[in-house]
Amino acid sequence: MGFAAQILSHLHLDTHFFDVAEGHQGGDADNADESTAHQAGDHDASASARGAEDLGRLEGGVVRVDLLNNNNSQYYGDFTLGHPGQHFTAVFDTGSGITWVPGSECKSDTCSEHHRFAVDGSQSFEELAPQRADGTIHYGTGQVEYVDGKDTLTFCDSHSDPGCHGVQAKRLKVQSQPFGMSTNQTDYPFRILPFDGILGLAPSASGGSVMHALKKSHALDRNVFGVYLSEDTHRSGSISFGGIERAHIAPKSPLTWHKIQNDQEWSLAMKDILVDGKPLHICDDRPNGVCPAVVDTGSSLITGPTGEVEKLLSKVRLKDDCSNLAKLPNVSIRIADKDGVLTDYPLTPEEYTLKSLDEVPQTGNAEYLKEFPVLGGSGDTVPEVRPRCDPGMGVMDVPGRKWVIGDTFLRRYYSIYDDDRGLVGFAKSIHPDEAVSTSGTEARADTTGTSPSELKKEAQAMLFPWALPPCWRRSKQVPSKGASMKHFF
Repeated sequence: MGFAAQILSHLHLDTHFFDVAEGHQGGDADNADESTAHQAGDHDASASARGAEDLGRLEGGVVRVDLLNNNNSQYYGDFTLGHPGQHFTAVFDTGSGITWVPGSECKSDTCSEHHRFAVDGSQSFEELAPQRADGTIHYGTGQVEYVDGKDTLTFCDSHSDPGCHGVQAKRLKVQSQPFGMSTNQTDYPFRILPFDGILGLAPSASGGSVMHALKKSHALDRNVFGVYLSEDTHRSGSISFGGIERAHIAPKSPLTWHKIQNDQEWSLAMKDILVDGKPLHICDDRPNGVCPAVVDTGSSLITGPTGEVEKLLSKVRLKDDCSNLAKLPNVSIRIADKDGVLTDYPLTPEEYTLKSLDEVPQTGNAEYLKEFPVLGGSGDTVPEVRPRCDPGMGVMDVPGRKWVIGDTFLRRYYSIYDDDRGLVGFAKSIHPDEAVSTSGTEARADTTGTSPSELKKEAQAMLFPWALPPCWRRSKQVPSKGASMKHFF
């Protein structure tokens, strides 16, 4: 499909899956025996040893890029385009095969408030041959007009070369990377987003993907990258190109590899979803009992098609005020590994729930000028707030009736993308606030009952709206319950 359609499909309800050839489900997964299913973390000693050997072999990437955490909704990082480099931020998106940023020809406030690519400012810019006509992309809530081209894309190591001002040896250059440059963008939703665009990390068989250009240029010894997504919005995640960061993987956690089911996407063979260990038989009516599930760092939630995901949501009746969080069941995703063995990946209620704070109406008396508080009055009081919980799972219909394994899952499991072998690997992540027991499992403090005093402290953020993304400010223009942020676009 054309570049315009790819951009449209990426941002509108994950319909970039139009790019995917339908029907290929893989051989081993078709005959997987449910009686052999095991839970991630409960492998035998030999499997753990093999996983440790794989992790050791993959440790040490060429470049590490920090991924900023936008309210556990998107994870975005830095890169440059052109020579000399022009700086951008984008969602690093394994569910997309395209890259795009705002262009200098876009004169709207929406574009001017983001970084824009200037063709005449790059000595290495290339016109596409043959040239394609300018396009207009229509979204559910807006549109983008664009032109496209090619240029050098550069990743600089966030630790040794932050902002590309440090050790130049710790840089990864992607030659002749195709990308789009918007010429016009509607204010909504693009103006409120803190990042500039999208950086596509689909497998190399997808021609517009960064992995395609990396593999073609032999820039990496191993066409592998590992992704860690932070669970704390005050901490960054990380992506490592050419290897992994073992420090983000829980000690003694096994690594399980899964074969991708289509060479243009990181699609795995999902066999079922379990609630407190009980199968829901969600995929029983699918061909060979397999639900295609795309591992997508660019989607906020775990989503599934109408008629299937409701079976899960009916078992997870989360109250908005979080009052029943401790009573909810564990949820596990069952996926066939590269040998056809089924592996269950459990998530606790804390892990599959998105928490936020709601301001109580008619509380607090600080004066406001437009959306900003006017501070300093002797009688000013902080508005009261209450916790809010939403499920990190929802309904989303995409061509091929695919499931999407988004950030809700990927915060709990470190993901490894091996383009050379067509595999995706999962191992349990470890977060800074987790303690490691002698058995290798993680424990964290119970945060289900936040005290009023703690809530009041957190409410201070409500008085400083620049600390929150615009859609979470006083107006409370939050995405609808159960909606992915891609859906929110």
